[in-house]
Amino acid sequence: MKRSAVAVIAAIACAAGALTDAAHGANAAAKPDPGAVAVVKRYVTALGKPDASAAYGLLTPAQQRYFGNPRNFASNYAATTYRIVDFSIAKVTMRSSDIAEVDVAQTASFFDIAMQKMSTARVTEPYFALRANGAWRVKEIYVPWKSYAPNVQAAGGGVTAVVNRIEFFDHRVRVYCTLRDLAAKPVQVLPLLRSTMTLGGKTVKALDAADFPLNDEQFFEGARIYPMHQTVGYINFPLTSRADADLKPTITIGPVVADGASQPSFVTIGPLELRKW
Repeated sequence: MKRSAVAVIAAIACAAGALTDAAHGANAAAKPDPGAVAVVKRYVTALGKPDASAAYGLLTPAQQRYFGNPRNFASNYAATTYRIVDFSIAKVTMRSSDIAEVDVAQTASFFDIAMQKMSTARVTEPYFALRANGAWRVKEIYVPWKSYAPNVQAAGGGVTAVVNRIEFFDHRVRVYCTLRDLAAKPVQVLPLLRSTMTLGGKTVKALDAADFPLNDEQFFEGARIYPMHQTVGYINFPLTSRADADLKPTITIGPVVADGASQPSFVTIGPLELRKW
């Protein structure tokens, strides 16, 4: 849902440190700390209300600095309309005396971009409780520090592109977009080949490495779209500055090659108005 399994595993390894296999086994078998479980329950309950400010207050100091403020934190849930409907604790694993993994089985509602409607799903999400300054706090894994849902569109080369969401991480920006063929001919779109983002006067190219799930595999390979069909995916761009300010990005997606076309086309969306939260 909102995390990558690969990123979660990497983050666990980073947070837990260089534990030996024997030590890891001992920690995994340790009795769950009630304080760790309690803080995760309070956190997930706050998200379900929703009360983003209360949830933000339960994060570790480092996580609060990452998000910057409760408004940035809340924007991630507002952009996706992600909300926890109900939950139960599925499993608790003590990674060390100060780190607990709390797997939460939860039903969540969210806006499905591809279907353009609200949907629900039953998932199990890992949350992490860390002891910080003597108190248990929550650490989120693999989430942006702020998000937007502009839902702005433009057309070019027979393709209509909709920028659905824009998510800011420390060193990159992830753009979710819908590409629709509303013309009479099929088109081939290669979004990671020559797409660009202009932000703060600087133009950067899309990240195009075969690094999955960091990059979208379908967009990496190229998408063939037939008339009255669409595809949904995401493009990552490097972020050179983490300035938390009003932004006006312009996104150009392409190349777009329609069947029989003599040259490729591009779709440019923007400049978009992204106000500081």
